[in-house]
Amino acid sequence: MRARIRWLTRVDMAILEYLDGHKLSTFEQPPSAIAANIETSSGHVRRRVRTLAAANLLERTDDTAGYYRITDLGRRYLRGELTEDERETLREFDPDDTGK
Repeated sequence: MRARIRWLTRVDMAILEYLDGHKLSTFEQPPSAIAANIETSSGHVRRRVRTLAAANLLERTDDTAGYYRITDLGRRYLRGELTEDERETLREFDPDDTGK
């Protein structure tokens, strides 16, 4: 069962599920492509991928183009396979303190 993480939004879940849906560990997309595929504004997706990356659920793979991919932690979160320590770390994560 997936852990309930208070700060995760519906858009966050859509981003994680979209990137996980391709099943390739190397599948990466820029925020604009993610936004087009989940039908959300690219500005909002851009903010949320930065938050998800700060929480280690996504990884930024290219500093120049800003591509992101889901991490192992992100995949395990979606599958409900986190350890208690990982769940607690995500629960305690402060999305407002990500150094934006």
